Amino acid sequence: MDRQPIYVVSGGSGETAYRMVQAALTQFSKGESSALVRRFQNVRSREDVDRVVQMAGEKRAVIIHTTVSREMRVYLADRCAELRLTQVDLFGNLLDTLALYLRERPEERPGSFHAVGDKYFRRIEAIEYAQKYDDGIDMGGLADADIVLVGISRTSKTPLSMYLAMEGYKVMNVPLVPGIPLPAELEHIPQGRIVGLTIQADRLQEIRAYRLKRLGATGSADNYSDLGRILEELAYADGVFRLHRRWPVLDVTGRSIEETAGLVLDRVFGKERAV
Repeated sequence: MDRQPIYVVSGGSGETAYRMVQAALTQFSKGESSALVRRFQNVRSREDVDRVVQMAGEKRAVIIHTTVSREMRVYLADRCAELRLTQVDLFGNLLDTLALYLRERPEERPGSFHAVGDKYFRRIEAIEYAQKYDDGIDMGGLADADIVLVGISRTSKTPLSMYLAMEGYKVMNVPLVPGIPLPAELEHIPQGRIVGLTIQADRLQEIRAYRLKRLGATGSADNYSDLGRILEELAYADGVFRLHRRWPVLDVTGRSIEETAGLVLDRVFGKERAV
């Protein structure tokens, strides 16, 4: 059986529509293997539409489009109806609804959805990255990290990683544990990407004690919130940070995740933020 053709048609690059189609196909067991996706860019005139529709008619292809020009959307729909082709308008209904709601006509600029789509998919990719490389489980993706957070347990590494991922940054976090050497791979990436996290001992004790209470842990687990152990861990972390003077170190005591995230971005990127 021949693969079913899908034509992605756009007045711009078609990147957003193409990614949406590929993402949708992953929901079908044979989607990615049985569907042939072809992209048609810069389709902005009736002649362009005629050419694509004629080709689609010969292959009985499904047309999925993000044509922002209302004139071209209507023309494309009419031509597909003539040839009894299935067409899916990804943005037409949305644009029309927003036009009524905002009482304003859309600017109909080809390619304008591409930047929005890029940001969306970059954030999804960053979230998946943060989940995969949480708590130093796997160092394989280190070269792709925008930021690496290093600190002892309960210094907000994971929630900070996820917050920054929502902003589109790929963040790996690595725990500091006395007696366990730092991953050697950290020495082979730009050291300015690595940020150390610390916290005041009394506050950390409160956080860990509350954590144990929520988990219902008893007995030997109490050592986790023991002040003596906490002071040892903080001293160990401080020693690591002194050996790596190029790592900026942030004290997260009393700071919200949002505030700490802003400080991390300032230390790593300064004013040249990527997102």
